[in-house]
Amino acid sequence: MRKSLLSLVLLGILVLGVVASGCIGGGEGGTTTSSSSPSKTTTSSLSKTTTTTTTQSETPTPEVECGSGNVVIWHAMQPNELEVFQSLAEEYMAMCPDVTITFEQKPDLESALKAAIPTGKGPDLFIWAHDWIGKFADAGMLEPIDEYVTDDILKDFAPMAVDAIQYKGHYYAMPFAAETVAVIYNKKMVSEPPKTFDEMKAIMEKYYDPDNEKYGIAWPINAYFISGIAQAFGGYYFDDKSEQPGLDKPETIEGFQFFFKEIWPYMAPTGDYNTQQSIFLEGRAPMMVNGPWSISDVKKAGIDFSVVPLPPITKDGKEYWPRPYGGVKNIYFAAGIKNKEAAWKFVKWFTTSPDAIKELSLKLGYIPVLKPVLDDPEIQSDPVIYGFGQAVQHASLMPKSSKMDAVWNGVDKAITEILKDPANADIPAILKKYQQQILENMNG
Repeated sequence: MRKSLLSLVLLGILVLGVVASGCIGGGEGGTTTSSSSPSKTTTSSLSKTTTTTTTQSETPTPEVECGSGNVVIWHAMQPNELEVFQSLAEEYMAMCPDVTITFEQKPDLESALKAAIPTGKGPDLFIWAHDWIGKFADAGMLEPIDEYVTDDILKDFAPMAVDAIQYKGHYYAMPFAAETVAVIYNKKMVSEPPKTFDEMKAIMEKYYDPDNEKYGIAWPINAYFISGIAQAFGGYYFDDKSEQPGLDKPETIEGFQFFFKEIWPYMAPTGDYNTQQSIFLEGRAPMMVNGPWSISDVKKAGIDFSVVPLPPITKDGKEYWPRPYGGVKNIYFAAGIKNKEAAWKFVKWFTTSPDAIKELSLKLGYIPVLKPVLDDPEIQSDPVIYGFGQAVQHASLMPKSSKMDAVWNGVDKAITEILKDPANADIPAILKKYQQQILENMNG
């Protein structure tokens, strides 16, 4: 999601990763590509009579507010994510038997929303990382929920999550998780996780054996996934305050040069997400850079693993922490919503229920942004959630500006050009070229 995309809990900070396709938005992280036609739809309507293992009473408790009618939610989640969401929706419907929650899968969610909402055929809600809030609000495709969002509700969320649901003075969504990328390592191959980049490079050198299709690290390459290194030395893709891109900044250029000089030589020669992930899942690399959305596949592969932040880089006696983009996962209210009252009551329960958020965290590795869950001992003792939580503390919240589409597109084009010949690419010239293209596209 701008896979995706996080995003951001910054464990106390919050954080949203975002991928994007954001991964952030439900699925792989990173950036998304939109098309002009609506995408294929898979509908999953949850019947009120669905069997559920919940032990909760079907009679609504005082804490649960129940509406009535159907609430339609569009998403682009992976199957393992959808399974947990459906389970939670079933619990809610068991308590609120007059409500039906319907999930509809949209592989190209952005195009589907842009085609449907203006014609009045959109959903009530949709799920994605916070970085869509600016462009969707500016386009009039979001429904404000200012009348529902009170200080009493906001006080229970990490600060970055509160920032992620508002734009130009209005609230348009509710947050439920944060995400960013981190180092996922195979404990059978790496006995001690790298605490510095030099240690990580030593591990990469040890396992790099391309003749036998083995590599030092698995790392999908697009604007989202390499943002941590690209922005490590103080550079940036885009500044949300000035609304200006920064590809031509010396610090950004330095970050790109570092990635393609110090990391790329130890990788399989492809930036493809699925290929890079498979390399790690098949035991052909000791480490992978990926987000919480990948944890289910890692577990299915039977890998004994743990998670740590991207380690700091020491240069000229100074320590630089990689600053990967992070995102906050939001449930948005779409303009033209048909059942706003029932939708709000479900979303309020889903995002403020410690039990629901804890289940998302433990089953999917989501980093919670709800303070009571962040403080839960079981959550704090979980190595995956703790590892990503630490990573989030070094993350950079993805910009919310509607101008970011031009930036994502420009950065990905620059990366594509560099990948044609990474060893000989004139990285400063390429980044300056696409800086100008981004500016031209932003200005019309």
